[in-house]
Amino acid sequence: MSTRAIPIRGGRIEIASLPGGPGTPLLVLGGVETGLRPLAGTENVLQRRWEARTAARTVHVVGRPIPDDPADADRLLHPRVSADAVASVLRAEEIGPVAIEAESGGGRIGLWLTVDHPDLVERLVLSAVASETPAASPMAERLGAWIAMAEAGRWAEFFARMAQVMKPAGAAGGAEAFETAAKFQPRPATPERFIGELRTTLDPSSFVTDRLGEIDVPVLVLAGGGDQVVPAERTRQVGDGIRGARFELDPLCGHTVRSSFRNYDALVEAFLAEGD
Repeated sequence: MSTRAIPIRGGRIEIASLPGGPGTPLLVLGGVETGLRPLAGTENVLQRRWEARTAARTVHVVGRPIPDDPADADRLLHPRVSADAVASVLRAEEIGPVAIEAESGGGRIGLWLTVDHPDLVERLVLSAVASETPAASPMAERLGAWIAMAEAGRWAEFFARMAQVMKPAGAAGGAEAFETAAKFQPRPATPERFIGELRTTLDPSSFVTDRLGEIDVPVLVLAGGGDQVVPAERTRQVGDGIRGARFELDPLCGHTVRSSFRNYDALVEAFLAEGD
């Protein structure tokens, strides 16, 4: 597996590729936590998570833009601008059209990529995704609290809170990924990217709800009934707005759909295979 940094306007964006079978290439877009650190140095983790997909197709994991000037993070981390950056990487690397597997904040980027660059997208898997963050909603209040903690550098408190909300509502235990991060990396490597994306998620110009009707590719939408970050009804709104989209709900799943949705990998593999 190799990670490359591709120049974009005002910075660069990383792409980690795992060669695979002849099926439609897969583009992976993670949640906002992708902005906590660069992809480079995480290749072993990415290899373990995605190598099973390579039996059928090549997999490309794309990170968030890395600005040359940290002060430019808010602009570059806007979901629509990030989608344009991803599109420029796909075109520069002559990748695509692709299927997209996107989670949480990566899903909004995936939606913008699909509506603004439809020639690059053939199929779309969206997990725990909201196409907007309504003002005065619990989602917006939660994001505001996270931004305040991050801007104040209260990372131990932030990671502890994240570990709690990543689990399904009412479930015992925490989310191991965030608990581990709190122990081994109490301060993110690139906090400006993470904070920038959180801020822009509240910006109405990042909302893509009004353009969902333009999407004309097969779409699978997955939601956790116990999601404490993106309520299932917000993810259902995405499925309802896309003509012909298939919506699946796991009542016991929380926000970490990729790791805790029942039969997630089998469900997604079958959906992707339909397009090969």
